[in-house]
Amino acid sequence: MLFMASCIVCWAPLVEAGEARIYVIREADGSLRFTNRPPQAGEEAQVFTARNGGGRLIRAPGLPPRLSSDSRASLRSPLFHLKGKSSMRHPSQYDNVIVEAAGIHRVDPALVKAVIHAESAFNPRAVSPKGARGLMQLMPGTARMLGVTNSFSPTSNIHGGTRYLAQLLRRYRNEAHAIAAYNAGFVPVDRYNGIPPYSETREYVRRVLQLKKKYTPQRNG
Repeated sequence: MLFMASCIVCWAPLVEAGEARIYVIREADGSLRFTNRPPQAGEEAQVFTARNGGGRLIRAPGLPPRLSSDSRASLRSPLFHLKGKSSMRHPSQYDNVIVEAAGIHRVDPALVKAVIHAESAFNPRAVSPKGARGLMQLMPGTARMLGVTNSFSPTSNIHGGTRYLAQLLRRYRNEAHAIAAYNAGFVPVDRYNGIPPYSETREYVRRVLQLKKKYTPQRNG
C-alpha cells in the first residue's frame, strides 16, 4: 500500500541534489496533495524519488514528540491506509447510528460526527500506520477496553468511540480538553492541565470544534 511507511524521521535531505522528489500530504479533510515542495513545519509527508520509489515518511521540524497512553484512542498521524477498497463515504450515511450512540452516552451528536470526520473522513475501513481502525480510529487495546470486537463495523466502532469520548468528557468536564485527550491521550492533557502545546493537537481541537459547528443543526428564530 502507498502509505505503509516504515519510519518517521526529522526532516533532512534524503536524496542527492538535483534528484526529483514528490511529497504526498494528506489534508485534514482526507484529500491528498502532491507537491514538489518540502513539507512545512508540523506537516508529515511521504516522499518519493526515482531512487526510493517505495516512499518514505518524513516529518518537518516544528512538531514536538507525542506522548502515548494505553487508553489513547488513535495514532495522530495525518497519513493512513485503507483496508480493502478505498471509498469516501457520504457524511450523512451514519447519522442514525451517531444519533443512537450519542443518545445512549449523552454526547452531542454533532461532536461525534465531527470526530469521525476528523479521524477517518467517514471511511469505515481506515487504518492508521500503527493500527488504529475504523471510523473513530480505535486502537486495538482501546477497542477491547470498550468491548468492540470488530472495529470495522460502523455501528460497533461508533458506539465504542462515542463511549470513549463520553468518558473523556466526564473526566475533564471541558469539551476542548476531552477532544485533545482523544487526539493525544490523557497523559499529556493531565500533564499540562489542558490542551498540550503540540501544534498537531491544537490544530485537531480547532478543526473538530469547527466541524462540530458545521454539523450542529441550524435553528431559525
